[in-house]
Amino acid sequence: MSSGRGGPYATLTVLTLVSLLTMYVEAMVIPSLPKIESILSASSEQAAWIVSSYLVVGAAVAPLFGKLGDVYGKKKLYLISLSVYTLAVLLAGFSPNVYFLIAVRAVQGFGFSLFPLSLAIVTDIFPKEKVALAQGIISAMVAIGMTVGMIAGAYIEEYFGWRMMFHIGFVFAALMLFFAYIVIRGGAPPHKEKVDYLSTIILSSGTALILIYLTETPYKGWLSFEQLILLFFGVLLFSGYLFYASKASNPLISLNLLKKRNVLVANLSGFLSGVAMFTLFLGVIYYSEELPPYGLGLTVLNALTLFPATLAMIFIAPLAGSATSTIGPKYVLIYGSLVSMIGFWLMINYRATPLQLVIDSFITGVGVVSIMIPMVNMIAVSMPPENVAVGLGFNTMVRFLGSSVGPVLAATFMTDYKSYVVYGTTASFFKEMFSEAGTLAFNYIFLTGMIFSFLTLIVSFFANNYISKNLSVTK
Repeated sequence: MSSGRGGPYATLTVLTLVSLLTMYVEAMVIPSLPKIESILSASSEQAAWIVSSYLVVGAAVAPLFGKLGDVYGKKKLYLISLSVYTLAVLLAGFSPNVYFLIAVRAVQGFGFSLFPLSLAIVTDIFPKEKVALAQGIISAMVAIGMTVGMIAGAYIEEYFGWRMMFHIGFVFAALMLFFAYIVIRGGAPPHKEKVDYLSTIILSSGTALILIYLTETPYKGWLSFEQLILLFFGVLLFSGYLFYASKASNPLISLNLLKKRNVLVANLSGFLSGVAMFTLFLGVIYYSEELPPYGLGLTVLNALTLFPATLAMIFIAPLAGSATSTIGPKYVLIYGSLVSMIGFWLMINYRATPLQLVIDSFITGVGVVSIMIPMVNMIAVSMPPENVAVGLGFNTMVRFLGSSVGPVLAATFMTDYKSYVVYGTTASFFKEMFSEAGTLAFNYIFLTGMIFSFLTLIVSFFANNYISKNLSVTK
């Protein structure tokens, strides 16, 4: 495997652009779901799986690909993930029916591993005092890619059709695959060891069943029999992995590593902030598009007013990375949690105009990004070099478990707290009405984000602080 011709910053540029691309492709699908549902004659439940199939497979394979990256080389696994992802994006644009589209979207889930592998690569090639900065730049692409994808996806779908979204995504993905092969440096030498695939199957299956449960909840309820069966076996397999890992000589990821204080704090923070992050995204998106008097009545394209707040994340994230290196991750985690809580509080109380929503989402976004960066840095620093990628893959899986809870809670609130609005009359004595998510629904969505930010704050106090440049880490 070529070690790549680029220096650390050229490698970082490619990794950053690929992260932006993958988040863009995933987000662009969301505003087009109604049109795809109509054209492919799909049900709303099947349309939901167009998004969820990517998350289910991605979260399930991220720890495995991280482990394989540690064992066989991070660049090699990065290129494999990107190749599979690129092919799946190409096929998605030619989907003849919804079942084919769901299947290739599931295959795209293998690209989910690109994010933790990117973080592991920069951990290898940058000096310790620069790692958090590099990780911050890559992490910023999550927020930026989501917003760019939502807006660009809506525009492309409106004027060129939903298939063109995937065709354009394929062209960029193919270009990035070429540059990734030429530029990316391989990082630390692989650590050859046997991979325990049984533990991988147990962990991946448990994760997948829990994510399927969360995906089906809006359609089948929290407590239906078949849902409870999924949840029971998902939790059983997840618990089974913990038992197996405590006995096995070389599980996918050792419990001794997961029990390290900073690793435990990072994973708990990852789950909690994952819930908060997606209540932020979905709450802002739905509220901005909901018709008055309960929303702002913006179209997806008019929601461009929210873009400056997201664009600012590209400047905030490196600052959070620098702060993580200079004052330590604990204080940045605390800061991010507090700022996120303030942002959600503002969303509950001051969101009557697009300008207020821009300010609210900016403040909340600063908090969420400031949580993400020290969290991934704690994993990278606390793990032995031969386990960095699998540790980051496990953290990514945990974060997206949280991210899957957020949309389910938002959908539940929007279903349970509807209001009715007059939109016309057919006679002087008869008023036509329509229902939409009311004020209480959005208040509860943003209150949920505030609560989970508060829980993240509590967890952050248990972190052991360190200064990266001094390598004075208490793990």
